[in-house]
Amino acid sequence: MILNKGLRGTCAQCLRNWSTSSVVFLEKQSKYAVTPDENVLKDLRDEVYKPRKHPGVMKESATVMPEGFVKAALNTVADYPVKALVESGNTLSRHLKGRVPPMERTQILRKYEQVRDKVLRQHLDREITSQEEERRFRQMSKDKIDNIMREKIYNWKPMRYDVYSSLAYLLVRAPAEYAVLRRILGEIARRDPEFTPRSLFDFGSGVGTVTWAANFYWKNQIYEYFNVDCSSDMNDLAQVLLQGGRGNAPSSLKGAFFRQFLPASNVGYDLVASAYSMMELPSMETRLDTILNLWNKTQKYLVVVEQGTNAGFKVINEIRDFILQIDKEGSVGHVFAPCPHDQSCPRYVRDDGTPCNFEVRYWTMPVGQKSECRTERYCYVVLRKGKREDSDQPKWPRLVRPTLVKSKHTLCRICSCKGQLEDVIFTKKKHGKLTYHCARASRWGDLLPITLETNEEINNKDTED
Repeated sequence: MILNKGLRGTCAQCLRNWSTSSVVFLEKQSKYAVTPDENVLKDLRDEVYKPRKHPGVMKESATVMPEGFVKAALNTVADYPVKALVESGNTLSRHLKGRVPPMERTQILRKYEQVRDKVLRQHLDREITSQEEERRFRQMSKDKIDNIMREKIYNWKPMRYDVYSSLAYLLVRAPAEYAVLRRILGEIARRDPEFTPRSLFDFGSGVGTVTWAANFYWKNQIYEYFNVDCSSDMNDLAQVLLQGGRGNAPSSLKGAFFRQFLPASNVGYDLVASAYSMMELPSMETRLDTILNLWNKTQKYLVVVEQGTNAGFKVINEIRDFILQIDKEGSVGHVFAPCPHDQSCPRYVRDDGTPCNFEVRYWTMPVGQKSECRTERYCYVVLRKGKREDSDQPKWPRLVRPTLVKSKHTLCRICSCKGQLEDVIFTKKKHGKLTYHCARASRWGDLLPITLETNEEINNKDTED
């Protein structure tokens, strides 16, 4: 829960820092020249779209669950105490957001040695005159070390979902996860309109939110849905939802398969996803073995999503770095989103306790509760097979924190294609009316249709010309 409190203060702290150190930003701003994308500028001048609708905008209105999903959920929980399920779901959701992956054995041993040395240093002057006194001292020290270790080491246990907990998960977690996946898959659909997946593989499929989100964009293109979840009750629930909440009804989706274990074969799938599942694996070795298995099944895109906490961010960055270091022919990949580069994550390297996360709004399901608009924070990476080509996509920087809009200037914190975090102050006088209004309309998670260049890079270009 401490992580969550830290997250709630992140935005406010960022805004306070920005407002109290604008002089520093102005100094940094002088090092860079902002060059707007010429194609976007032309479209803006021709009024193809307004600045608030520029092609880098990713934000959508609050996501609502599909009507068919809500009806199926109502049918599924008809014989259960719905209000109690919602309360259990809220408790489960809080637990999942505070969850961290298990510590590695080497980390535990290192921590144990640190605690042991600290405890023993407190008794350096103690005189032991008998074997019985020594025995009591050893037992006392051991008990004290064990108590401290229990406080310091997260008691990780694998999540086990039965029928009841699966239904609780459905009512509370499904809308948030669906909204996140809609946002991520929507960016793929917008930026790569030629991508028409024929097959989908979902690891840790749960109640099937990946399938429902993918169907929003490619329902008529996908012909195979392979879902893997270790919980047989989750698999049964996901299948029943596709049947409208009635187990004896035909499925609304053909080609959907459910399994409890990863298949041994490396059959390829156009789109492979793992949402909120990697932290449920017992070790880093298992996570990396699993992600390599998924990467080998990927033909075009691999999507990995975790909670928007520091723990979720570290797992995502671990996976990102692991895939990017693969140098085997046919397995090379690059980051499609959110990063505009393949270098080390600047936020992770800085290690300032702030995760690289994003936010989406969604409406809760009107099942056992009044529908409310809430926000969900998440960390993610979309990896694409093949080397990064200059012609693939424009290398627009991404906003990684809320935009700070003032009366005559706008402050944007962006992650650039150079693999750096930059604070850019946009003004109408310096950057032009259209670029200024594009920055002003952009929000956390959007791409800015600009490039950042240092004075040295501009001089080098002029020399070459």
